[in-house]
Amino acid sequence: MHDCPTCQVPLHGHEEVCPSCGTKQYVKPEFRRSNLPKPPGVNPMPFIVVLVGLVLVIFVCAQNSWIGQVFHRGPVVEDPMDKMTILDARNAIETQINQGLTAVGSTAKFAYKVAGEPSTKDVQKPCELTVDTELKDPKQHKSIVDPIKQYMEKAQVLTLTMNDSKSHATWTYNLGPAAQEAPAQ
Repeated sequence: MHDCPTCQVPLHGHEEVCPSCGTKQYVKPEFRRSNLPKPPGVNPMPFIVVLVGLVLVIFVCAQNSWIGQVFHRGPVVEDPMDKMTILDARNAIETQINQGLTAVGSTAKFAYKVAGEPSTKDVQKPCELTVDTELKDPKQHKSIVDPIKQYMEKAQVLTLTMNDSKSHATWTYNLGPAAQEAPAQ
């Protein structure tokens, strides 16, 4: 509050003109338009509640959709067999058989046949593989052949025959009928 400098009437501080004498008054900036009603404020709480509700609904819906399934399944592990070629699979078969035979103190000779005719490992057709070896114990063949069975389909080796000249034993491993009927790539 202050008094009018001309007539000494007490003023509230927001009057721009003295109501008594009409003299123009200096009004401090913080008192300007203080007598006008303030504009109504916007209550942000309903908007926050709606926004949180929408986020929750989207989150719950996403958990039950394919998006949620992608988040829950974790990273996709690629199967190395998918990138393997026929030649790579045949090389893996020979390598693992050689490793198994070397572990038991033996060697192998590999022979490929396509439709009964001798062939090479590079042929891009289904084939039969014959492995000639000499095992000290005929029971060792299982530990040598079991690890390579997973490669037989990719290598298109329809029949794997292992001949043991020392024990005069022959073991034959065939792919299932569905794999044998599959078209060559």
